[in-house]
Amino acid sequence: MASKSKRRKRGRKRASIGQRIAVALSVIVLVMCAASISFSVFFHRTGADGTQRPLRVELLNGSGVSGIAETARAALAKMGVDVVAVGNAERFDYSESILVARERGTDVRLLGEMIRCRHVVDQLDKEASADASLILGADYRDLALGWPE
Repeated sequence: MASKSKRRKRGRKRASIGQRIAVALSVIVLVMCAASISFSVFFHRTGADGTQRPLRVELLNGSGVSGIAETARAALAKMGVDVVAVGNAERFDYSESILVARERGTDVRLLGEMIRCRHVVDQLDKEASADASLILGADYRDLALGWPE
């Protein structure tokens, strides 16, 4: 009986270290490709003519801290977001940042999750030039936009 169990063990070959590394690298590449594709799909809207276009965001400084809107613009552009306007909010006393959706859809909410914006609200406006407005409040450093130290 001992010889049967030895034969079974001999019949199964274990994968070599090289094969295991190749499989692990393949899985990593596959996950990165899937993330890349999903990221580009999420932040592209279908225009009226049926073509894909980037999510358009208006960026407003509501904190009164000079220069933060330009830093945020650069970070959003790296994400594939089209920042169509940069300016000041109507006031500078926003304690928290707000992402305001101007159109229906999940793209704005996904952007909110990506940048860790805690307040995403709908104020639908078909006449707006942007799909969303991001108002930077006093908590702007909590947003995942690569702020310098």
